[in-house]
Amino acid sequence: MNLDSRLPPRKTVLTSIVSHYSNRSVTRMSVDIFKLDGQDGKALPIHVPQNVGFLETYRYIMEDAADSRVADWFLMGSPFPLLGIIFLYLLFVLRFGPLFMKNRKPYNLNKFMICYNISMAIASATVFYGLLTSGFTTKFSLGCETHVISNDPDSYRTARWVWRLLMLKVLELSDTVIFILRKKYNQASFLHVYHHTSTAFLSWIACKFVPGGMWTFTIMPNCIVHVIMYTYYLLACLGPQVQKRIAPWKQYITGLQMFQFIIMICHMFQTLLPTCEPNRKPIAYIYMSQILVMFCMFCDYYKKSYLRKKTQ
Repeated sequence: MNLDSRLPPRKTVLTSIVSHYSNRSVTRMSVDIFKLDGQDGKALPIHVPQNVGFLETYRYIMEDAADSRVADWFLMGSPFPLLGIIFLYLLFVLRFGPLFMKNRKPYNLNKFMICYNISMAIASATVFYGLLTSGFTTKFSLGCETHVISNDPDSYRTARWVWRLLMLKVLELSDTVIFILRKKYNQASFLHVYHHTSTAFLSWIACKFVPGGMWTFTIMPNCIVHVIMYTYYLLACLGPQVQKRIAPWKQYITGLQMFQFIIMICHMFQTLLPTCEPNRKPIAYIYMSQILVMFCMFCDYYKKSYLRKKTQ
């Protein structure tokens, strides 16, 4: 199939404005809307029009400012399906799951967990390889690579891999469900739940607005960490003897997670520069703030779990 047939024709800015705001009372529009013509392959700015209603603003962000290639993909039409999944996840984890398990013995899910952890490790490695070979081994550098909406096979392939990452992050919510069914409530901590829900939604934002360019780099170290993490979980399923041998690994895996956040912060800091991705600044602010929050939370966990134990 010709990739051109998969994409709706890009609107010019003038066409976007006319189609959305004709026959409406608009006193003043943000000048930023007119800075780009969608025909050049660059996404329209995420600068909200001024003095327009909520629905108009929502349509502009979700249709014109988004990547048009992903509009018809599963979960990508609007944020509400994913928010619904996250809401049900939180209901189960915080309320109905513990209530369901209250008078029940922990489920023995060892065989299932072996298959699950193998599958998740392979999936994470596959996403890493897919993103690496879709641009970073051919044309991307570690500098400021602008996200471009294009029919180019590598560009489309990159967007597809970002969407697959989103599907993987949704599936990773199962980690917490497994903890609840095994009555490992201490593992379903605030850090764990916050990390899983925020990462899933951040992946949706990436797929909706920036499934390409420099934005995909932060995904790759995360995939590597998850390959190691699920390998650790897999080995932990092999019995008490193996668990004792790999127990020290947990501290190093937590340290590795913190290190990945440092890599992400250093790389994404470029997006705060005026000349780098000027039309995607809101995404840059969301990315950076989320990475910093996660880094601080993991530092606090590391300090409480490992450093204080050594001093006692």
